[in-house]
Amino acid sequence: MPEFKDVLSSSSTIFVNKQALSPHFVPDQLPFREGELRRMMEAVAPVLKGQKAKNLFLYGKTGTGKSSSAKYVLEKLEAEKNPHVSALYMNCRVFDSRYRVLQKIITTFHPKFARTGYSFAVLYEKLLDWMEEDGKQVVVVLDEIDMVKDLDNLVYTMTRANDDLRKGNLSILGVSNKVDFKQRLDARSRSSLCEEELVFQPYNAEQLSGILKVRVPMAFAPNVVHDSAIHLASAIAASENGDARYALLLLLRAGELVENEKRTTVVDKDVENSRKAAEEEKAFEIIGTLPEQQQLLLYALATLATDVTYKRLVEDGGEKLYFSGEVYERYATVTKKLGKPPRTMRWYREYLKELEALGLVNMVQSGKGVRGHTTLIKLGYEAARVRTIIETKVLGE
Repeated sequence: MPEFKDVLSSSSTIFVNKQALSPHFVPDQLPFREGELRRMMEAVAPVLKGQKAKNLFLYGKTGTGKSSSAKYVLEKLEAEKNPHVSALYMNCRVFDSRYRVLQKIITTFHPKFARTGYSFAVLYEKLLDWMEEDGKQVVVVLDEIDMVKDLDNLVYTMTRANDDLRKGNLSILGVSNKVDFKQRLDARSRSSLCEEELVFQPYNAEQLSGILKVRVPMAFAPNVVHDSAIHLASAIAASENGDARYALLLLLRAGELVENEKRTTVVDKDVENSRKAAEEEKAFEIIGTLPEQQQLLLYALATLATDVTYKRLVEDGGEKLYFSGEVYERYATVTKKLGKPPRTMRWYREYLKELEALGLVNMVQSGKGVRGHTTLIKLGYEAARVRTIIETKVLGE
């Protein structure tokens, strides 16, 4: 039987620090984001003089360096060790309401205050009292800010705080992958939150290659990764919207494949082989970010695909395709069981188009052998895994 000492003693000959390939890792340098970092620092710098920072809104596609840049700027701000300045990063997938955001701010900076049991009004007054003690300048990074359910209320509260404070200020640095998310806000919230905006453009292949060349020596042992493998991973990721996270994931999975096969070098073939695993992992990450109704639609299709008693399907080259009408009926059943009204067929068709654009489903028109003209649907990924992910992350089962 294996023991922990056996596992711990079997050190990797490939990796020295896998964490350096993680999207959560913040390196000492962020290549090709010097201009954005300077703009962010200029927006935040006034707090070091006892003045309010500008509210700044960052947006761009996944993997363009927004979160890493925001964390980098906060680290630099904290390194100044100004006793009147406090900075906090939080991911709004976790802190997804006005109450949770406010509670997190208070319990981080004022840990003696009870975490639960107080009304929103009490939390708000406590925050103001704490900031007024010595005129604190507070900067809060709200990553994936579009995930906050009552976003207008949050923005209103945090901007109103500056009107209610006699000393001190509160500033917001919002981060979102969704360029059009501001349309969810009313006009007042848009004007107060988005004092300044900064767009992070996707990386090109050359820039991605430069990023990987910084990370590879941190993550891998010397001479493990061939330059051609770095260039290939960069080219693949550049074709996928310039996503640096995807480039890092390709190298991570390639390294793991090499390690499992007891080899010592990562070459082009390993990057190619890692592509499928990386694409699947990225797809499952996307599922977790989908709107609820789209997640329920995917779940309905996954339950059909794993239902061994279900017979009304079409098989094409060993692949199982499901009638659009049948999928909608299953979707309606799923939503009703969860106490949620199903959307109309018009919305259902829109959801299918969006899911197909993301590569999560495939749609084909029926051909010979099928009565009438209808749309056939199949999942883009293994049904059992899709079902498990949604049950775990969405339905909480």
